[in-house]
Amino acid sequence: MSVLGVVLRMRPEHVSDVSSRLATLPGVELTQNPGDGRLVLVMEDCEQISAAAQLGAIALWPDVLGTSLVFEYSGPDAPAPDGHLEPAQGWRTRLGDLDSAKT
Repeated sequence: MSVLGVVLRMRPEHVSDVSSRLATLPGVELTQNPGDGRLVLVMEDCEQISAAAQLGAIALWPDVLGTSLVFEYSGPDAPAPDGHLEPAQGWRTRLGDLDSAKT
């Protein structure tokens, strides 16, 4: 299972519409509305969609100006990602490959 803590940013006049839409989504809980165009959400994986996919879909809404992932938990009960993942340090090797290709 994955749990995400997210801040959404929008124009204050769109908060009500975005909040209403969020209320219909599975695995999404609106936890705070400071009243300044930000909404704080907690998102969890559900049967229909993963939390990450849900966040990606929300980021494309026309009234949403930006999303910030501020917390992420993926426990041992989280589904394994598809495909091969390289170690986090793999980018260092690729940068070296780019430097040698330039010469």
